[in-house]
Amino acid sequence: MINDRLKILLSELRLSQRQFALKINLDPGYFSRIIQGKVTPPDRILLLIENVFHVNPQWLESGEGPVFVSQGRSRAKQQVLETIDLLSDEQVKAVSSFIRYLTEEEPPQE
Repeated sequence: MINDRLKILLSELRLSQRQFALKINLDPGYFSRIIQGKVTPPDRILLLIENVFHVNPQWLESGEGPVFVSQGRSRAKQQVLETIDLLSDEQVKAVSSFIRYLTEEEPPQE
């Protein structure tokens, strides 16, 4: 059922129901009812989920195929980008400094 696949998706994305709902501008209480199987999500919500989280529509609707569609990024890179959204501004500055450090060209060795 769709609610079972949404539970899997929450686990894959490492998001709470509330975080997930807010990312697609959905009332967390309404999303909770979807997860519980009390409400069937309308097509517009499924489309939002597919677009925002790059979910394979076939998997979401039938459980067949991979969970995610490739967007030119590895899953690891996508998870890093999603995690950055959860950080405070100060934490983002620290991560940004670390990334700059990692991407600096090393001076030529003599």
